[in-house]
Amino acid sequence: MNPKRVLGKYLQRSYRFPWVRLRGRRNLIIRMDTTNRCNLRCSMCSMRLADKDPDRKWHDIDPVLFDRIASELFPIASVVGLSCGAELFVNPDFGIYLDRLYRADVPVREVVTNGILLTSENISVVLESPPTSLFVSIDGAAPSTHARIRGGADLDIIIGNMKELVSERDRRGMRFPALSFSVTLQKSNLHELQDILKLASEVGAVSVGVVPLVPFAGLNMTGETIDPDSPEVSRQISLAGEIASELGLSFNYPSAPSPEKLRSCPYLDNWVYIDPDGRINPCPHWNTSEPLGDMTCNSFHEIWNGPAYMALRDRISRGVYTSNCAVCPEMSRSNSEIPKS
Repeated sequence: MNPKRVLGKYLQRSYRFPWVRLRGRRNLIIRMDTTNRCNLRCSMCSMRLADKDPDRKWHDIDPVLFDRIASELFPIASVVGLSCGAELFVNPDFGIYLDRLYRADVPVREVVTNGILLTSENISVVLESPPTSLFVSIDGAAPSTHARIRGGADLDIIIGNMKELVSERDRRGMRFPALSFSVTLQKSNLHELQDILKLASEVGAVSVGVVPLVPFAGLNMTGETIDPDSPEVSRQISLAGEIASELGLSFNYPSAPSPEKLRSCPYLDNWVYIDPDGRINPCPHWNTSEPLGDMTCNSFHEIWNGPAYMALRDRISRGVYTSNCAVCPEMSRSNSEIPKS
């Protein structure tokens, strides 16, 4: 084998300083939230359930905890997303965390936002320490559709914010962040998918990622789920792919897993979700009330190699799916509801 190719697996070029090459493996994908708050209440979001929880405490991450997570995990991460189930921009210190991520030289740095708080002031902060990608959740081309799904969010405001981000980024001569759309596909917006792609092109987005709705128990959203294998869904996806190609957009839609993949978890070896309290969860479908570890008590190494993770890996390796895994929508290819967190 070519020695240079072998060496390349252990070396990585700095994204901030292209003439510098960095040593070390980076194979961990991290999704985390720096807050448990959001400014919207979307129809399919578990945040609606949290409002009914009398014990819920709304707060942002402890800066000391964030630094500990960053110190331990960012050097081994290939991807870090600083928002997952909450809205990054409601945390007044989000710029500090973006800067910490930027300086850690993580190759892929992502932010997901609903776009309402992507104001001129926040755009300036983002461009000071830019993520590589900024995803905006767009669930309708028609303002009424988007508002119905996204808790009354004003699509026209979001479009204006996205255009300003792209304009200011280009004015500064910057490549990043690349703007992308994130679409939760459901019956209410299936037939607007082609128009969503056209909207993405109009505002300067480079890609549109689509994932089928997976409902949370208690939200009464099972009636909105689509059958990914149905002829009509397949037709709409095919048409969307054609439109994306014509517009020069990248279109990402998850393909049906192979039988081999259905026999193994796609997350367990290199993926974690960390909530604002430092609790570690192994996949995006996990009930977060049952974390596998807590970084306020243990190091990530201790959690990753600890009894909870070891037991889970053992069960999966033997094909034993219990608790959260028993209702996993990816392993079962079903529209089962995710248990309440």
